[in-house]
Amino acid sequence: MKKLILSALTVFCTIVAFAQGFSLATREPLRSQQQELKARGRMGILIKQKLTFGDYRTTMVKRSAIQKWAGVNGFPGMIWTEHMHGRQSIHFRLTDEKYTSDVMTVSRVAANDLLLGTARGGQKRLPGSILSLYKQTDIYQNNYSVSIVTKEGDEPWELFLDNNEAQIRRKHPAGYLTRGDEYYTIEPVWQVQSKNGRIGDMPFGSAGFEIVNKDGDVMAAVSLIDNGRVYLGPGSDEEKFLFANACAALLLQSNVAD
Repeated sequence: MKKLILSALTVFCTIVAFAQGFSLATREPLRSQQQELKARGRMGILIKQKLTFGDYRTTMVKRSAIQKWAGVNGFPGMIWTEHMHGRQSIHFRLTDEKYTSDVMTVSRVAANDLLLGTARGGQKRLPGSILSLYKQTDIYQNNYSVSIVTKEGDEPWELFLDNNEAQIRRKHPAGYLTRGDEYYTIEPVWQVQSKNGRIGDMPFGSAGFEIVNKDGDVMAAVSLIDNGRVYLGPGSDEEKFLFANACAALLLQSNVAD
């Protein structure tokens, strides 16, 4: 298991080294409409760390072992079972001055850490296109799970990412962002653009992720190259805030470890 995780990390480091001087080549309709936001503070020290991009900034980033769920709105939600206590996590809040979120992330999630259904026993319906992602979690534990509360009192959005799938089978969805009947897939980006505008394929792996809606339209993207960049398309403030939170969680993933 450790060898698999180490191999994935080695691939990622090689990808980052290859991609120096390149930017993410997003797909349409995002590419022609995107707002590109440079991230700052992604790799900062976790004590008093501040992640910012555009009008979005964290007001708190806290790394700790999970001890209890009290005090965090909406957690644990639908995706984590109680034996996640003791896992390393990052709890952060993101704001654009209009909205403020509450987000909990957990790394190295396995299949038996996922709870499909509410705490009251309700059944959670997931689209068939993303149910196949769970097949890999029986083998690998290199997965990332996030709960995003964008508004106090609301049900959390759930984000799941299979890191092995993102690097090994990069032309397929590697994760999802869902709440109720609403969902988006998270798809690896393996094309990069040079400074002169030339677009080429990564030799292997992926350099970032796109957030894609049910109709196949790319709504937002995040680049993991260098300090990272966030790409937001047109939409309501609420939609952009959700995507900004998802991108922030993906940018901070490298800071979460058991």
